[in-house]
Amino acid sequence: MEEGEHTSSSDTPLIAVEWMVEYILEVRGESPVRSITVVDATNLDMVRTELYRELTSIYPDASRIDVTVIRMATVSSVEAESLFDEESAFQP
Repeated sequence: MEEGEHTSSSDTPLIAVEWMVEYILEVRGESPVRSITVVDATNLDMVRTELYRELTSIYPDASRIDVTVIRMATVSSVEAESLFDEESAFQP
């Protein structure tokens, strides 16, 4: 079995897909930051776990990290054009 694949009770492999997560991050003592990341996951719980893992590795000394998720979707369902305005400027 490949890394990232899991089996359910019916032994059907679950394939990880890319998820786009847009969020606002607040670390005590710093200004809030709006950001986007892409994580590989099979379901929403795994997306949350991977986001937590990513943020705690970036801020290992933070005693508290507050995250407000704005949008979470599989990458294939995000239309590339929806992320850009009429002047082709990136608009998360």
